[in-house]
Amino acid sequence: MVFSVQDIELLRLLRWCRYIAPGELQRHFDANTVSNLQSLKMIRPSKVQRALTLTTFGNQFLDQHFQDVPANVRLAHTAADTIRRIRVSRVTMTAYQAGLSVFTTELNALDRSGAYFLPMLMRGKGANPWSNSRIAALLRLGGTLYGVHYVCPGIGDMLLVDELNAFMNNTSRIKNVRRAFFFAGDSYAAILSELDRPAAEELGRYVSYADAFREIEMPVHLLPCDDTGSMQLRLMEIPDYRERLCRAALKSQYKAPPSDVLSWDGMFEGKPFVIAADMDLRRIDAAIHAAKERGLGQISMVALKPQVDSVLKPRYREKGLARVFTLKDEMLAELGVSKLRVPTMDAFRTEKGDVINAPLIQTARKAGGSGNR
Repeated sequence: MVFSVQDIELLRLLRWCRYIAPGELQRHFDANTVSNLQSLKMIRPSKVQRALTLTTFGNQFLDQHFQDVPANVRLAHTAADTIRRIRVSRVTMTAYQAGLSVFTTELNALDRSGAYFLPMLMRGKGANPWSNSRIAALLRLGGTLYGVHYVCPGIGDMLLVDELNAFMNNTSRIKNVRRAFFFAGDSYAAILSELDRPAAEELGRYVSYADAFREIEMPVHLLPCDDTGSMQLRLMEIPDYRERLCRAALKSQYKAPPSDVLSWDGMFEGKPFVIAADMDLRRIDAAIHAAKERGLGQISMVALKPQVDSVLKPRYREKGLARVFTLKDEMLAELGVSKLRVPTMDAFRTEKGDVINAPLIQTARKAGGSGNR
C-alpha cells in the first residue's frame, strides 16, 4: 500500500491539532482513509471525548519522514483540555479546507498572506508568552493579521485587556499589518447566541464575549467552522476583496462609494452597497447608520447564500434595514474561489519525489506500540 496525499494530510493534521472529532475528520476525508489508518495502528480514539489522536507509532512515523513538525509533547487527558483542543481543531480544519498554510511551526510564518499558526505550539518551551489567553489561532489574510477566538454558548467570560495585550505583544514582530479578530464557532447561530446577550450594566475586568464584541475597537468577523466559513476565508484572502466582489456583483452598475464613508463598498441605484460576505456585522450596522444619517434609506448587501439565509435575512432584510442579495456561483468562479481544498487520493511524494509505502511502516510498527507518549 502506497500512502496517499489524503493519508499523510490526515496524520499531519492530527499532529498539529492533537485531537480531532471523528465527525470532523469524516467531513473532510474519505471514511476508508480513517479506518485504514486505524487498522495500521497509526491513529486511535482517545480515552476522553472519543476524539481521534495519533498513536506512538503514528508520531514516530511523522518524526521519521518529516522534519518540520511540532514537538510531540505529552498530552493532557483531562476533559477540559481535550474539548479545548477539539474546538481549536475545528478552526484549523476550516482554515485547511480554505487552502491556508496550516502546517506552520513558527510565528514568523505569518509574515506572508495565507498562513495560519497555532499559539499553543509556543507553549511548553520554557516560557508561555500567551499565558492563559483564549486566542485559539492566528491567521494572515492579505495585509490583515487575525486573532481567532472560539465562541459558543456557555463559553464564559474573558479578561478583555489581557487578551488584547497578548495579541498585540506576541505579534508585535509582524510588521505592516492591520489587526482584527475572528469569533469562530460551530455555526453563525451558535456564535450569535452568545454575542446577542444583553450588555452588562457595568464592565469589570472579566467581560462576556457579547460585551467584548461591542467593546473591541478592531474589526470582529464571525466565522463558522464549516464549508461556509472556509469559503468566507477564501474570499477574504483575495487582495482588495471588497472592491473586487463589489465590482463582480454590480458589473456595469458599479459606482465608487464616497471617500468619507468607509463602511460602504460601492453605490447601486443611488444607494450604498456593502460586501457582507466577511461577516463584519458591526461594519454592516455602521453602513446602515450612515445611510440613515444621509437620508438614503435602505442599503443593499451581498453575501454567500448560507450567510444570507441564516443571518442577514432575519437580522436585516426582514426588519426593513437592507436589501440582501446572494453571491452567484459565476461570480465566485470569476474570482477563482469556487472550490475548496479536497486532499487527493494520489500517491504522496516526499520532497525528493519518493513514495512512502505500507510495508516499511508495518516493519517499523513492531517497535512502536499504540499509546501516546
